[in-house]
Amino acid sequence: MKSILNILLAAAAVVLTWMCYESVQIPVQFNDEVAKRDEVIIQRLKDIRTIQEHHRDKYQTYCASWADLIKFAKNDSLPQVNKVGSLTDDQLKEGLNEKDAWKYLCNPSKYSKEIAKFGLSKATFSRDTFYVNVLQKDSSFIVRPNFDIDNIMIVPFTENGTDTFELNLGTVTTASGYEMALFEAKTPFEAYLWDLNPQELANKIDDRKLMDKYPGLMVGDATQANNNAGNWE
Repeated sequence: MKSILNILLAAAAVVLTWMCYESVQIPVQFNDEVAKRDEVIIQRLKDIRTIQEHHRDKYQTYCASWADLIKFAKNDSLPQVNKVGSLTDDQLKEGLNEKDAWKYLCNPSKYSKEIAKFGLSKATFSRDTFYVNVLQKDSSFIVRPNFDIDNIMIVPFTENGTDTFELNLGTVTTASGYEMALFEAKTPFEAYLWDLNPQELANKIDDRKLMDKYPGLMVGDATQANNNAGNWE
């Protein structure tokens, strides 16, 4: 009887040890996997932000749909400046700036006095503007092998593999009366962490809600200006 009791106690000790180990490992494993998935989601949100900001810079608005954003990225162009040389300290002290310097050099018959005054020459200073495809504007799009503009709206790791980021636009009026365009793209934690430990996921969502923060990853804000920051930054 005593030997049986010892065996049972030993088995109970093993079970308790395993339970303690699991209680520590579950959150560790959960957080490790969350970090891996967050990295992928965040990169995609950064890509969306980059393209949206290019669209805003050219058209003063953001793309209202994923179809518009993809079309813009694939078919539109942006100015690219090829810079050769720089202004000297003496030229800068005399009040010359790059915009005026290039204006003078582009019209030498009209600005011959200015060109002579500042000692300008196209051989040492030029600012040629040409146009490149939106995706070529940022080399990271081209060199990243897993970048796929056609699926930029898809949230990775979702259950069905077709869930998309939520895209919203808004405006806010500044103190000066200027109406500023806003955008946001976001996805909730449960969309891409759906298959992980349910209790750890519930705790993560509850923590965000208690802090009155969006329970997921989000870039920009359609209700207030935040310089298109991500909520991970």
